[in-house]
Amino acid sequence: MKIEELKKMHHQAPFRPFQIHLTSGEVLAVEHPENMSMPEDEKELFVIWSNRDWNLIEAAQVARVSVRRQSSRSAR
Repeated sequence: MKIEELKKMHHQAPFRPFQIHLTSGEVLAVEHPENMSMPEDEKELFVIWSNRDWNLIEAAQVARVSVRRQSSRSAR
């Protein structure tokens, strides 16, 4: 996945939570825009905060990105 595609997802309004699947098999959830930092001048690196830890990710580590489906609630 290209960094430009991730930037679009990161800045999408309204924001939709998504998951980044890494080539290692690890999955990092981006629940809120503040959970991710993507410097404008950077083309290969970004940072994700999860569970009080931060992860420095290289673009080449990203296998795919998935968007969580919103659960539908039945009207009563």
